[in-house]
Amino acid sequence: MFIRNFSINSKKPLFYITNRAWTKINDILNESITKSMIFSAKSGGCNGFNYSLKKLTKDNKPKNINDCFYLENNNNKVYLDTISEMFLLGTTIDYQNEDFNNNIYESKFLYLVDKNKISQCGCGVSFSPKNI
Repeated sequence: MFIRNFSINSKKPLFYITNRAWTKINDILNESITKSMIFSAKSGGCNGFNYSLKKLTKDNKPKNINDCFYLENNNNKVYLDTISEMFLLGTTIDYQNEDFNNNIYESKFLYLVDKNKISQCGCGVSFSPKNI
């Protein structure tokens, strides 16, 4: 618990969101009743865990939401799930737009990590922590 509280009081964010990702998040949340999302790691996928970025609802709202670290942009918030925090520290959320001219065939969120701490599969949604 002490380490977690220390990280919240740190001036360095626990995770990052690029301007492209904020644009997409704001588009999603501005069309929604909820103004928050939750970023977490769920078990599954070909590498052990999957990244999850979902609208915050009463069904997926952490009991300790007031203790969750969050980033805010245009009154919209993205919370970092406290249970997943150790797996997601330092992750950058980016967004990639479809661009057929550059062989990008889908629009999607990208999760950029330190390759020394996390190994990802080719899909970029499944990952496995290293040295934990």
